Amino acid sequence: MKLNNADGLFTKPKGLVEAKLTDIIEKTLSLCPHCLKTLPATVHVREGRVYLYRECPQHGEFDVCLWPDADSYHWFGDFVFPEQPRAAQTGSAAGCPRDCGLCSEHRRHTTIAEIEVTWRCNLRCPVCFMASPEATPDDPDLETIAGEFDVIRRYDGVNTAVQITGGEPTIRTDLPEIIALGRQAGFRGIELNTNGLVIARNHSYLRALKEAGLSEIYLQFDGLTADITRTLRGADLLPDKLEALENCRREGVPVVLAVTVVAGINEGQLGELLDFALRNSDIVCGLSLQPAFRSGRFTVPTQGHLSTGDVVNLVAEQTGGRIAARDFWPLGCCHPRCSCATYLVGDAEAYVPFTRTIDRKTYGDYFSRTSPQGAVFTDILAQMQVGGLPRGLPVLIMGLMDAWIMDLNKLQQCSLTVVTPGGSSIPFCAYHLTDIAGRRLYPAGQWKTVRKNVSYKKSGY
Repeated sequence: MKLNNADGLFTKPKGLVEAKLTDIIEKTLSLCPHCLKTLPATVHVREGRVYLYRECPQHGEFDVCLWPDADSYHWFGDFVFPEQPRAAQTGSAAGCPRDCGLCSEHRRHTTIAEIEVTWRCNLRCPVCFMASPEATPDDPDLETIAGEFDVIRRYDGVNTAVQITGGEPTIRTDLPEIIALGRQAGFRGIELNTNGLVIARNHSYLRALKEAGLSEIYLQFDGLTADITRTLRGADLLPDKLEALENCRREGVPVVLAVTVVAGINEGQLGELLDFALRNSDIVCGLSLQPAFRSGRFTVPTQGHLSTGDVVNLVAEQTGGRIAARDFWPLGCCHPRCSCATYLVGDAEAYVPFTRTIDRKTYGDYFSRTSPQGAVFTDILAQMQVGGLPRGLPVLIMGLMDAWIMDLNKLQQCSLTVVTPGGSSIPFCAYHLTDIAGRRLYPAGQWKTVRKNVSYKKSGY
């Protein structure tokens, strides 16, 4: 598969003006990667590929490849589910993405809500969307975190999946208490996003998290060779990742393997990772493939900016067609080109993508608006299946956006939000948005300047 050329993504190719005037297929709003100014943008086709074009009066023109082929782009876009917004927390004054939120212009409800319990970490990964030049703020206290759970409960409901994240959450010794707070608030699905180092080296800590009510682990797991973790995480961490998985197996804590996919580094291991997940499906309950986006720190060399469509094609190639590109279906909980998934029924030796066995009408009839991204087809299959869910593996591809590929129409349909200690719910890609110098639109810890005048008890949070 020919990957996008990183050096060619962000420059004006010869003849662009003529192309964008004749091959426009959509109009939207985007951002300047330098100053984050909101700009009119067009989506156009050039040589069969789909590009996002805009021009900043100060910093010039930008034309970025969004999708590897126009036919697939249109096919994904045809999966449109009714929009189901929830109550707004803020009005719209400065416009998206500066009024979060969620503001009155947001068009979908939250299916996964994240709570950051620290901005500190025990690694300094060369690729990290959390990294920023600002000083690391103090960890939020338990009262503040209880208020964040209450925000989710009030606006999104206790059936919403909650992910505890950071920074690296396991560096907090009181993490079991935080998970217990979520359980006390009524949440059943509480997932921990972690690099796995602490749970690999401290089995009793993992047991304490389980006893507090942890549902599953979202484990950073970028590849099956030492060179990949050295490149992306700064050290050979594969033994720790495997030990973390074994500890979860001993404790019976399900694990989702979360892969940051970087062109030229680990995009060639997707088929092997899928086989690994299937061989360990007694404890691995999902595989999440996330094309890397360039918010925060990104200091590794790369061969291109992978899209959701690119990763779909890579999986199809590396499985020899056992999974076809169109076995991945867009998810009804967000914009159809943001995320897609399938469910592989079977094991590593023999599996069938569940999406081959249903049609779009069945998808719509059984789709649940409360299903988080990785569980959409698992939940549908569970409803249709008599006698329990068959063994298999959900496979999710999440196409996150940075300033280069930001489409505000897609952002307004985001169902993955970060709840801040100040009480706002901010779409994930907006919350982590940085300019090319790494400066955040929403600095971590900015809530501290707001909280002086906010009391969760008095404000109703």
